[in-house]
Amino acid sequence: MIAEDSKGISIEIMGKQHQFNCSAEQAEDLNQAANSLAVMCADIKKKNGMANSERALLVASINLSYSLLIANNKIKRYQHGENALISTLKSALYQAD
Repeated sequence: MIAEDSKGISIEIMGKQHQFNCSAEQAEDLNQAANSLAVMCADIKKKNGMANSERALLVASINLSYSLLIANNKIKRYQHGENALISTLKSALYQAD
């Protein structure tokens, strides 16, 4: 659930309301992120039989951090490959002159 006011937005995560300051453009994305986190935490609690919401949030945080790390590493590999290709193309162009 999302409610906009002059201080930002209020989002419910794991049954508790939390206030976040953000621009109007970020509000919908933040709401989607909070909903995704809530679903992830509920799944973790269900699959692992966890009663502790804090533990579920911690596991979700680790999972999200790991996914972000993997995605960033993949981007770096692609960028490195692109840079190598650009260098090869530049060398070929300069040799053609």
